[in-house]
Amino acid sequence: MEKSVGLVLSGGAVRGAAHIGVLKALEEADIRPEFLSGSSAGSIVSVFYGAGYSPDEIEKIVLETNILSLVKPAFNLTALFSLEKMEDFFSKYIGKKDLSELDRKVYVCATDLNAGRPVYFSEGDIFTVVSASCALPFLFKPVEIDGHLFIDGGVMDNLPVEPLLEEVDFIIGSEVNPMGEEKNLNNPFNILIRSFYLAIRSNVEARRKYCDIFLQPPELLQVGLFSTWKIKDAIEIGYRYAKRFITPSILE
Repeated sequence: MEKSVGLVLSGGAVRGAAHIGVLKALEEADIRPEFLSGSSAGSIVSVFYGAGYSPDEIEKIVLETNILSLVKPAFNLTALFSLEKMEDFFSKYIGKKDLSELDRKVYVCATDLNAGRPVYFSEGDIFTVVSASCALPFLFKPVEIDGHLFIDGGVMDNLPVEPLLEEVDFIIGSEVNPMGEEKNLNNPFNILIRSFYLAIRSNVEARRKYCDIFLQPPELLQVGLFSTWKIKDAIEIGYRYAKRFITPSILE
């Protein structure tokens, strides 16, 4: 009997583009996950793949999009920026409005700031839940859903395997935040982001044991979290690393 495959995609800002490379390697091995679960940047890639785009098509869209144009100043006390302009981006490329309408089953993880827990959305307005999943604290405004405020899914769960544990036979985890020494800590912003990713590291380590294959390319240390000019590099790093581990035989 053919095994069902689930793919879990972490957050990691620009490094999240490495997930596109992982998808390329999977499809070259004739492995096409039918279930996806993502946090933050991983939720964006999950939704596009879930909507039927090929990895090459996702890459083309990402490389042709001015990522910085998707954010705008928030002009309030809760955050520096707003992700409201992402709505046009999703409207342009995703023809469906609700997560439940996608071609593949997709879960999007966001953190319920009021309740202090991760929530795994499998339905709801795509733009709203993905924006919530990407709402990095301090940088982006929290997103209100059903009276609760939601922030970046990675705060509580940056490797959201839980929704797939009862859904699939084989889980592949793609995590894009390898730990290395950070030398560029000469301003408050860099210190804040470094502290955030150190804090979420423990929730990844607790969940990687549920993955049959866990991918975390060390070369991604060369890609800054907000180095948008290195998106292509991140994709190539993810692809080359995944090719070392992904073959058709892994499901045997």
